[in-house]
Amino acid sequence: MDYPEYKADLQRIHESEVYGIALFATAASLTKDPARREKWLALKALEEATLERYLAHMRETGQPVRNPRTWAMKGRLEGAALGVMPWRAAMKLLADGTAPFQERFQRLQAHAPASQQAFFGYVVAHEKAIEAFAQKERNHAPDSLKAVRALLAS
Repeated sequence: MDYPEYKADLQRIHESEVYGIALFATAASLTKDPARREKWLALKALEEATLERYLAHMRETGQPVRNPRTWAMKGRLEGAALGVMPWRAAMKLLADGTAPFQERFQRLQAHAPASQQAFFGYVVAHEKAIEAFAQKERNHAPDSLKAVRALLAS
């Protein structure tokens, strides 16, 4: 797979997962509501599972991995804000924050050979599950973690 943004798009998966783990862990640690804490932790678990898949993909395809150190710090800072702000506002920011990642991940999937479609399809579904969670939370839907749990079970 080769297109001009390929390496940057692929690296963005790693950045996104490191960022997400730090973001959701920090938000969970600062959230006073136990039910919301569990939701943040479910999102963190999805990020961890996706990071494991990413690293396995990189090993299987023989590609180098660069550690995105600054993304963890960014995640902790933004997670602190999400953890203390009103829930509805946090969910709006979370849903909106998935758009730039989705654009890159969909581009990766569009250019992927058949042998890598499952991996990139999972990455796209992962980001869409986070967006769906945030949108459902804003609408007070009882099944907001449905897509997240389905991916964790796969």
